Amino acid sequence: MRDEYTTVFYDLVQETQSATGYELPVDIESYIVMLLADKLDKPNFLPEETFAQSYLKLKTPYRYTAKELGDCCLFVTSVFPEYGISVRYYSDIGKSSYTLVQQGLNAELFGMLATQFDFIRDFINLSVRKNNSPITAIR
Repeated sequence: MRDEYTTVFYDLVQETQSATGYELPVDIESYIVMLLADKLDKPNFLPEETFAQSYLKLKTPYRYTAKELGDCCLFVTSVFPEYGISVRYYSDIGKSSYTLVQQGLNAELFGMLATQFDFIRDFINLSVRKNNSPITAIR
């Protein structure tokens, strides 16, 4: 992940917060910035199997594999909402994955990502649909 990506997405999230009046908790704001910056250079971010198969194969301790699946679901639903089956399908898998992660990692952060998944998804979607987003170039 390049520093310039982080800077651009941080600015984008700040602009979206200003435009909408929503103020995200700092840890969620940081998570969104890092997620977008990380995925920008990774064209092969989708799971090797279907999302459902990947979810069913998660093993304890869930930690990183469930986090990766949750991140992928959040990225797909917010940046490519027209992808695949339906936004709800991927959102449900993402929420469940983040719920599993909170058992082994930062419970507060991943609990918030799970319970506020739809809002965060919509916030990211609004952010990346702006004309000055680097993501619009890959869409």
